[in-house]
Amino acid sequence: MSQSTVKMIPFSEATEVEALDAATGTYRANIRENFLIGSGTRPLPSSNSRLTLPTVPNGGYVASCILRAASLHLAPASQPHPLTTHFEFLSRASPGPAIITIEVVKPGRKLTTLHATFHQHGLLPSPPRITPSTSRKCITAYLTMTNLTSASGLTLPTPLTLPHPPPPKPSPSLLATDSDPSWTIHPFMTSHMRNVASLKNLEYYAPRAHLLTTTPKATADIWIRFSTPLGTAKFTTTSLPFVVDCLPYPVEAFRPTKSEAESGAVPFAPDAVFWYPTVVMNLEVKRPLEGEGEKEWLYLRMQTKEIREGRFDLEVVVLDEGGELVAVAGCVNLVVGMERNMAGRRGKGKI
Repeated sequence: MSQSTVKMIPFSEATEVEALDAATGTYRANIRENFLIGSGTRPLPSSNSRLTLPTVPNGGYVASCILRAASLHLAPASQPHPLTTHFEFLSRASPGPAIITIEVVKPGRKLTTLHATFHQHGLLPSPPRITPSTSRKCITAYLTMTNLTSASGLTLPTPLTLPHPPPPKPSPSLLATDSDPSWTIHPFMTSHMRNVASLKNLEYYAPRAHLLTTTPKATADIWIRFSTPLGTAKFTTTSLPFVVDCLPYPVEAFRPTKSEAESGAVPFAPDAVFWYPTVVMNLEVKRPLEGEGEKEWLYLRMQTKEIREGRFDLEVVVLDEGGELVAVAGCVNLVVGMERNMAGRRGKGKI
């Protein structure tokens, strides 16, 4: 299916899960094509050729589907919110149906630990739902669930101070019309990455170029909201895995221009196309985004400490419109040629 024919749908619909057997923790999800890392073709930078893109969904989006199942599973226990999550991305997922299994590892009155597994391929219409010899475990997760709206305990004033402070908070109305004096549409949205399917679900705004002179390339400040074709959709707690994985592209800040490549040695070719698969994601939720806490806008501070030997760390801080800390996350990503993403799967589909 080409990018032009992929229907944009709200995130809440894209992450819907169905309880097949709540007693055994078995849920069904449907991975949607509009959250793929690629779909169709896109032009290569500094080139007249085009690249056929793979069909691999954004890892954070799939993790949000898992979190949606976990929240549904513990709703009867009034523990619908994640406190901490740890996702291990074992194999590439695909658009289409999936089975999510939830195991209660340690129940508790305030905290419950779950083990979740995301399965695809060889799925069955009735129990056991998966075929051990052919079904693939794409993602496994440990989730500590709680009820953040009823949490109580010691609270101390610990003001958050970010190194390399970002420009002043923008006006949402000015952002929406690209008329804010300090923030503008993220350059990725007009670059060779503009046709990446999953990126189309959000609007991204970055500091204007003249304000980036003292900001390290490895640090990115971004304001996001769901794309306007989706109406007034707001961020919820279960959307946070997708939020922290929505733009894991620090390598792109170092992309050389064609003239730089012609004038001297550069770390990679201007038209090199990379895939940045997430290997591990750790997320801690500080405040729930439910009910009146749902937010139209979120601010992200994304920073990598080192890009080395084809891998990088990614630290993400998420704030709401009022500057309150919503979540912190740490990820490990790889940098591999896009041909690895396009290659046929062998065996269990390992990266």
